[in-house]
Amino acid sequence: MLEWKTWTETARFHSPLRNGELDEQVIEVRRDPLTGHQSIYNPALEGKTSILFPPTDAAYLEERAAASRDACFLCDGKWRTLTPAYPEDLVPGGRIVRGEAVLFPNLFPLSAYHAVVMVGERHHRHLNDFPEDLLADALAAALDFVRACAEKTPDVPYFTVNANYLFPAGASVIHPHLQILGSVEPGTHHRLLLDASRAYRERTGRCYWDDLAAAEQDGKVRYIGRIHRTHWMAAFSPMGVNEILAVVPGVPTFLEWTGEDVRAMARGLRQVLAGYHALGFSTFNFSCYSGPLGELDGSFATVLRIVNRQNVTPHYRTDDYYFQKLLKNEIMIMRPEALAEHMRRFFA
Repeated sequence: MLEWKTWTETARFHSPLRNGELDEQVIEVRRDPLTGHQSIYNPALEGKTSILFPPTDAAYLEERAAASRDACFLCDGKWRTLTPAYPEDLVPGGRIVRGEAVLFPNLFPLSAYHAVVMVGERHHRHLNDFPEDLLADALAAALDFVRACAEKTPDVPYFTVNANYLFPAGASVIHPHLQILGSVEPGTHHRLLLDASRAYRERTGRCYWDDLAAAEQDGKVRYIGRIHRTHWMAAFSPMGVNEILAVVPGVPTFLEWTGEDVRAMARGLRQVLAGYHALGFSTFNFSCYSGPLGELDGSFATVLRIVNRQNVTPHYRTDDYYFQKLLKNEIMIMRPEALAEHMRRFFA
């Protein structure tokens, strides 16, 4: 039922890199089966990744981490006095604490509910050093908050769990953290996913995300692995660099997550981050989308998208420009099938 739409276009020009001879470059275009999002791959960019994504300057990153630590409001227990707190009737004690993970309100919220989760006491971590237990505690704190909000205000049904790691990914602080958004209406891409999923259900009588997980598992080329109920795969038409998609079929909202689901997502995230580290990347964004709380129409499943952003360098070049921001297309620097092959080593 899924259509893996791919086509090629050929660009021809006389290239100074070939002493003025005619160059032909075949460009591969992919269209997402659900949303229609387009991603572009040009094999000529292979070997030129360092131009678009310069390698992480490790010394510069360590210097920035060390220089920012003393002023960090999360380090050395300063969160106890320097972070805001929720009303007692929503969160007893004002904050949610699970191990080294601490949830508190964002001082400058972007929605009715906007919480931050401190992910551990350490100020900076490399991507291959995010322990499963730490990620599980952070995710569990986020879900505790969602459940509290759902009980208090059922008219706020749309929630996402998100992360920006390091400043090229949009983080205002180096210290690892998550952000939880809860709103009366879904965000732009969240709405697109929900609307397209409902349309697919009405058209086929099936859940798109069930079909996607089954098709990718059968096809094998982009499928990475399964942890408990969660399927991990390289996105066919990625929305960002090196996008990995995690789908939890049959689990439409955060309210249906079990402790095993939290643990499975934490384990998968740890392994994906280790895989990114092995590729030389130091930053990431992710968003995990829930269906509307209280709605169980069979059209949605909880979905996580995780992507790389620019590496940390002194002279930062953003990886978002008109092509992504305004045309809503994406450049692939690695074919999803090759990315999946790489990531399978970390799920073995």
